[in-house]
Amino acid sequence: MNILHLEINDLKRISAIEIDPATGKPVILTGDNGQGKSSVLDGILLALSNTGLDDPIRHGRPAANIKLTLGADKAEYLLERKITKKGSYLTLTTAEGLPVQKAQTFLNGLLGNYAFDPLEFTRLKPRDQVEALKAAAGLDFSDLDAKRARYYVERTTVGRDGKEAAAQLTAVPEPSEGVPSEEVSAAELVGTLSDLESKARVVEKLASDSVAADKRRRDAISRIEQIEKEMAEARVEFKDADDASILAREEYAKAKGAAPAPEQITEARNAIAKVDETNRAVRQARKHKELSERVTKLRSEYATLDRRIEEIDIEKSNAIKEAALPIDGLELTDEGVLMNGVFFSQLSTAEQIRISALVAMSQNPDLRIILIREGALMNSANLKMLSGLAAERGFQCWIEKFSESPGNEGLHIEDGAIAYVDGKEVAP
Repeated sequence: MNILHLEINDLKRISAIEIDPATGKPVILTGDNGQGKSSVLDGILLALSNTGLDDPIRHGRPAANIKLTLGADKAEYLLERKITKKGSYLTLTTAEGLPVQKAQTFLNGLLGNYAFDPLEFTRLKPRDQVEALKAAAGLDFSDLDAKRARYYVERTTVGRDGKEAAAQLTAVPEPSEGVPSEEVSAAELVGTLSDLESKARVVEKLASDSVAADKRRRDAISRIEQIEKEMAEARVEFKDADDASILAREEYAKAKGAAPAPEQITEARNAIAKVDETNRAVRQARKHKELSERVTKLRSEYATLDRRIEEIDIEKSNAIKEAALPIDGLELTDEGVLMNGVFFSQLSTAEQIRISALVAMSQNPDLRIILIREGALMNSANLKMLSGLAAERGFQCWIEKFSESPGNEGLHIEDGAIAYVDGKEVAP
């Protein structure tokens, strides 16, 4: 369907306008700034969607009124929207006069992306063009993008932690062979040394006692030889000394076998001296092991998150490839829109406008209209190309162009009314 007839009264800059678009020709609206040409396009949007305008009533007037006749070869629907200070009122009937139920819902179903402006699309940034085409193709990646963003943040954190752990690992040398798995207790070594020294002192004392007993024995023999008269006493003393000597010798003999070697004592002392060094090596080995395990774990986590991000990117890429994009050769990437492998921004202006128009047309299967603002920015060749494309596909182009004076083509608007048609003045 196209717009077969349009009437606008007292809307924004417009006082009264009636337009019957010619079949297969664009509706070109010209005029100076503030004369009402933009108000025509605004009126079409307002009539169809009830959106897009604040303060729409022409100043000094009580209400604005818009009438549209919609159809293909003949009238199919009659639309009237009246805007007062209290609100907007829609009437929609069939050509036979039958009211359409839930009129605004019905219109919303017809609209598609009716307001798509090819020139506006060409001015979008590459990523915004991609998002516009995703929306046109019905692609919604909000859940996947949220999940990807979460994995990306997690991967960044894990990557940073992995680098820090790896840096710390390089500062910790690998442990030497023979380093114990646990730290050595200095208290245990001191206790061992104390026990060994105590045993050594016992043996030394027993050796000293043995020497003293021998001396007593010699003294006793000397006294026996020198003092016969004291023999009985000396013999008693000898007997005591002899018994003590025997006992001492026996105990010494027993203790001597268990006596620690001097090198054992030296080794125990050296072990205590080296306990700090040993424990330092143990701690270093433990830290090296912990950091090695942490680096391995973080690398594994990073790889997992990296794989998940890649899977999401593949899922999005497959969805884009499988989407029903409006033009063969059109491709969506993270960097921008490609047409047959060439970025949209690198195409000629004419090709950009052609592709944008085709995209717009693909989004308007029922109500076949395209509204183009700032048409003055297009040269005559591009306007001709766009008009031919629209006529070929059954679309109706409404084009707004700034022009201080009327040209040979189009409707020239002055003070809210059509003053010239194709360069010819219209009677008031």
